Amino acid sequence: MKPRILIVDDDTNNLLTLEAVLGSVHYDLHRATNGIDACRMAESLSPDLVLLDVMMPGMDGFSVCRHIRATPAIRSVPVILLTALNDQEARLEGLRSGADDFLSKPCFFDELRARVATIIRLNRFRVIAEQRTRFEHLFTLAPAAILLLDTGGAVVSANEKALLLFSPAQPEGLVGCVLADLCPDPAAAAVRALVDGALGGGATHAPVNLRLPVNGADRIFGVQASLLRESAARLVLFILSDVTAEVRAREEAESMTRRLDALVQARTRQLEHANELLMSYAAFVSHDLRSPLGAVQCYLDMMQADPALPHSGDLRQCLQGASSASRMMADMIRGLLQLAADEKNHAEPPAEPVDPRPIIERLAWKIASFNPLVHPRFTCGPLPLIRVRPAVIERVFYNLLVNAAKYSATREQPEIEVGAAPTADGVAIFVRDNGIGFSEDDASHLFREFSRLPGSEGTEGLGLGLALVSRLLHSHRGRIWAEGRPGRGATFFVQFNTP
Repeated sequence: MKPRILIVDDDTNNLLTLEAVLGSVHYDLHRATNGIDACRMAESLSPDLVLLDVMMPGMDGFSVCRHIRATPAIRSVPVILLTALNDQEARLEGLRSGADDFLSKPCFFDELRARVATIIRLNRFRVIAEQRTRFEHLFTLAPAAILLLDTGGAVVSANEKALLLFSPAQPEGLVGCVLADLCPDPAAAAVRALVDGALGGGATHAPVNLRLPVNGADRIFGVQASLLRESAARLVLFILSDVTAEVRAREEAESMTRRLDALVQARTRQLEHANELLMSYAAFVSHDLRSPLGAVQCYLDMMQADPALPHSGDLRQCLQGASSASRMMADMIRGLLQLAADEKNHAEPPAEPVDPRPIIERLAWKIASFNPLVHPRFTCGPLPLIRVRPAVIERVFYNLLVNAAKYSATREQPEIEVGAAPTADGVAIFVRDNGIGFSEDDASHLFREFSRLPGSEGTEGLGLGLALVSRLLHSHRGRIWAEGRPGRGATFFVQFNTP
């Protein structure tokens, strides 16, 4: 890159003359014809030299020179003043304004070329010296250990951190010592490989971790090696950063992850074993329930079929209700077992969406047959298709319909309505009754185990149904919520994953 020179003169002939004398082969020449333009161009160009005429209208050369020295970004740019003034006072003014040299007009061209070349060379040396000073300062104060190695792996230079790191192995100093010889195995082999790799390929793209003893304890250092070319010599830059805390934190996190994985696996095995016991217990209980239930059903069938027994209309209706209830109980036992088996085997949702309306209507008819003295008015509107197994639908809405019938039984005309309502993220199915309802304060207790609402003291139940429904829905990524007012009924909303 050619040195940039800014020539400032209000006389166009002088500008052309200076450009011709200096030539554009060795320099990148720029011109300004007044002091204001000179200041602006000096800030934008950061030239290597400013050739500045003193006698200019408006802003003279002394003012331009003072502006350059007052501007931090360009205050070190050398300035040569070109002036026709030969008196001592003019030269003192130039020195006070910060000029580096003077040339009197008219000047000898050879002298001009020599002065320009010398000033630019000196300025380059100054810049290099400043950069070297900054580098040495950074080299000394860097938090990482930094070493320069020759092609044989011997230390050429080392900063204070490197001296502190390796001085126990070489108290006389590191210069001239082969770095690999100062490291224990296997770190020594890794250092040799890094030096060879840097000399052959240029640089390591990722740090290599080395373990080195420091004050009797192992520390871990991330090492990067890269090739430097200084004149004809080739040097390897070695940077060692202490990453002990990071590596050990990562190792501890990995160890903790392994321990957590082991705990999760052990807990999973315990849960699987508990589920197997639960399934066995459910099968055992269902077997024990089926036997007396089968006997009850058999006796009821015999009573209904025996022509020798007199049957009044009320008695026949009672027998039919008892028979219907026993069959529904048998269906519930089979459904519960099937639901438990599906949950254990992680059964997939049905391939085709299910219409819940026929299931809900059948449940409503069976529940109504339990208590012939209560005849709730049941209505069911169009419902959305849902991709859920029928056994899940039965379990959810059986509990909701039983609750609706139970808590509206004291009304002169109990009413149960099932329908669909839009929500922010889909469509919900609701079950609404005109029963005793509940307050907002009671709403938070609805889905807790063994929690019953005020006013339900005269009804059967343990307060488990809604809690079980909530858990069942949660396991199928669904949700349930309720709205109600005391004495004005309740509405329960259920939302499944709809297709």
